[in-house]
Amino acid sequence: MSTFMLLGQVDYPLVPIPEGRQVQQLGSERRDDYLSHQTYPNRNGNKLFPIAHELLSKQTEVKVPQDLNLSITNTFTPFASTKSSSQSPSRPKPLTEEQLKEKRKNPAINIDFFTGLTKKILNDFYPKYCPNCPGKLLTKEISTQPELIRCEGCRYLTSRISYTPLHHFKLPLWMFGYVFLESMIQHPKVVTSTEISKRLRISYKGAASLKKRFQVFASQQLPKYQKLTYDALDREFKDFSLPPDEDTDITEIMENRPYVCADTVVLYSASQRANQGRKRYRHAGSTASIYLSDKLGGRQVGTLAHTIAVKQGPVFFHSVPNQKMNTLGPIIQNHLPLQTPLMTDEGYPWLWNIYKSHRSVNHSAHSKDARYKWARNRWSKNGVHNQVAEGNHRLLKTAFSSYCYIRPENSTRYLNEFSFLKNAHVFGLDVICENGSVGASDDVRMVLLLVRRRDVVDYPLVPIPEGR
Repeated sequence: MSTFMLLGQVDYPLVPIPEGRQVQQLGSERRDDYLSHQTYPNRNGNKLFPIAHELLSKQTEVKVPQDLNLSITNTFTPFASTKSSSQSPSRPKPLTEEQLKEKRKNPAINIDFFTGLTKKILNDFYPKYCPNCPGKLLTKEISTQPELIRCEGCRYLTSRISYTPLHHFKLPLWMFGYVFLESMIQHPKVVTSTEISKRLRISYKGAASLKKRFQVFASQQLPKYQKLTYDALDREFKDFSLPPDEDTDITEIMENRPYVCADTVVLYSASQRANQGRKRYRHAGSTASIYLSDKLGGRQVGTLAHTIAVKQGPVFFHSVPNQKMNTLGPIIQNHLPLQTPLMTDEGYPWLWNIYKSHRSVNHSAHSKDARYKWARNRWSKNGVHNQVAEGNHRLLKTAFSSYCYIRPENSTRYLNEFSFLKNAHVFGLDVICENGSVGASDDVRMVLLLVRRRDVVDYPLVPIPEGR
């Protein structure tokens, strides 16, 4: 007996029946008349397409699959009033350009300002030069087509968004500047695709594409901050080394120097329930929680992030598949000079012969007093701790809770975006601009220069009148 036959035999009152009233059984035809009666507008709310109840049982053929698989399309035979039985329902016409502008009109957003901000970003980070005039920067704009740019000398014409993160960008240019500035200001809170969709009044698919383009931009600019950090640490710790005795207190030695920590954290994991009750025995440590059981395929479903953080300074996150030396070693070596004092937990025993100033703290140290289980100095001992990385882990987990879940193949883009925004507040944006002398309005230049750590950014959403 099918499920629909069982459901059809259940007859219960939806509305309480007053006393003294008799319940009359309705046949299939009278029940259809009752449901589509004009006194019940909620049964047939669409007045443009009324239900022809006398034709429902004759010319409507609905095939319900037995396995209730929703991926199988139900066949439907349209009414006789249509011209052709094979004609599909008409799709809504796309909105015109004027209707799109009216739909996206928001009095709280200064479109001219964000358009100038987007052009400033493209000119500074992706400058275009004329191939006919050596060293000639393309700056002349076309008023009717803001995505085009021309050479003032030979009239060479090209697109300002080609071969940039905005390649084949179909949305208005000001939307990228809006996402860029909102992400900078709201950091460490992240700007999700849903928030972008609601604020800019665009589809979720367009908002997700816009978010992805900003992440690509952040990923391309992040190596510049990596080089700045590497050079700064190389100058700071030139000919520096910690005492060879690891029991020496280094608190005073590291008091006025950059404190560098490294650690790993699991952002999204596969629970034992996701493994259908199986225990994760193949992978040890934190890696066990990001892989499914071997009998379920053993694929990675969680995200394991590696953190390299400087106290009150830059931070770099990387998505890694495991905690092995061949995986974490090249990452650390590309970000930190060999003479840098590096503080970690005991998960990096292979660093002692590579970084001479490497120190570790035992987070599992037991107390010598029988009254207590853990030692008091298991988090910080002799001035050695990795609380800088742990603090960034707390910041990262709090921010990424807005995303709910991220696939492992997309985790690198999200981590690069978060690292870029963090480092932009530390270094600023002017230090990584390839061409910072391109002309722009004063308010746009103020935004690009003052987005620093502990600075207050006040940008005009609406043009400010003169004299204010």
